Amino acid sequence: MQLPDGGRFGGVSAAEMPIRRQKSARGQGDRLRRDLLEAAANLMATHGDIESVSLRAVAREAGVSATAVYRHFDDHHDLLRESVEYCWTNFRQALIDSTVGVSDPFDELVQLGAAYAQFAFDHPGQYRVMFSNRIELADADSTIGLAAYQLLVDAVGRILDALGDDRSPYFVAAQLHTWMHGAVDLCSSHPEMRWPGTDSLLDGMLEALRLRRPATDI
Repeated sequence: MQLPDGGRFGGVSAAEMPIRRQKSARGQGDRLRRDLLEAAANLMATHGDIESVSLRAVAREAGVSATAVYRHFDDHHDLLRESVEYCWTNFRQALIDSTVGVSDPFDELVQLGAAYAQFAFDHPGQYRVMFSNRIELADADSTIGLAAYQLLVDAVGRILDALGDDRSPYFVAAQLHTWMHGAVDLCSSHPEMRWPGTDSLLDGMLEALRLRRPATDI
């Protein structure tokens, strides 16, 4: 798994003028709402804070008028808060979907790691909002983010149980997460470098953290 050629990490620049979107057809309000959430995430990723992301800028990024935004969100703060939650919800769902039908704990962790990297490459703006930029929203719900992280903790815990390893699942999961974040961030930020594939990097991480299937079980 590699970063697509020409990819850019961090979302779309606010300076790039979007194509004016056509008016949503009846019953497609949810699509516009999603587009606004994604536009807000891209702008937060680009600027690194919320002070530089105005409601008007989000509307322009999505190709709609500012008044259209108010049909879906109470105010500017409500839009940004829901955008952060939207990022976490998408990320968590991608992790869950990656392990559907997977019962083996070692295979499960590999699938989670692959889904983590793929999400970062496919949705760089959303990923940066969650893990790279410090977005301060006092009432933003952190429950979804913790639930996403708990998926990794639980998966690591199942492997440690299978290995009879008494290390803390939370600590080992934190080690794996920080290594994964470093890998995808570097691969995405410096695509000109000849990085190993993320599959190989993940394999090396699991080996170093002693989370691989014992050779006798192969």
